[in-house]
Amino acid sequence: MRILLPAAALAAALAAGCGAGPVGNGSEPAPHLARVACGENGARVLTERVQARPDGLHLEITNETAGEVHVTLERSPSEGVGAGGAPGTSTHVLTIGPGTWTVTCYGDGGSLQTAAFELVDTGIWVSTRLTDCETAQAVHGDPPRPIRPGEGELAEVARRALEGFLDLEPGYVLERAGYPEQAEAVFRARTGERVVATMSFYPDDSDGWLEGEATECGDFEESNPEPPDG
Repeated sequence: MRILLPAAALAAALAAGCGAGPVGNGSEPAPHLARVACGENGARVLTERVQARPDGLHLEITNETAGEVHVTLERSPSEGVGAGGAPGTSTHVLTIGPGTWTVTCYGDGGSLQTAAFELVDTGIWVSTRLTDCETAQAVHGDPPRPIRPGEGELAEVARRALEGFLDLEPGYVLERAGYPEQAEAVFRARTGERVVATMSFYPDDSDGWLEGEATECGDFEESNPEPPDG
């Protein structure tokens, strides 16, 4: 069974320490930890410029309210991730790329003031954003398919999965994307300088992988075949 839905709807909460590294647009090195507080008036950003680590952006949420909060980070109307936080402090690792991210805290009183921080580009991020795409969509199997031993290198599994889910033009280049040490494995299909599709995989509980979703720009054809079993 295949599930089709807008890629923005797939953004989910992902589950630290401070450090300093390359200088961004300002004169001070950017820390390796993004710190956000959620209070009665909404979101406050405590680190206006941050940089990611090799496994992604480390985010610390301080929930100053008495109840649960949900924090969203948005770079555009179609790009966002979320993370939850109980009262107190929690840490999360997010695989989001460089840019300005707007933070909103949602609690019992709804969303209030927002804040923003800049995630500076240190050269370790390989973009997963589809080129010139206003409406990205994703498709995935339900339930997620385990990748069996003997199916080959993950890059070749990704190629077969992409070609099973999507109707890609021949001649594309498949390459690893995201952060070099992130938990999720993401591959992107590139034609020239254009990123036309992505394929993701998630770790299972036994040092293996589960098939994630394939994304491309625009609508999928209902006649696409089921992804291959092997």
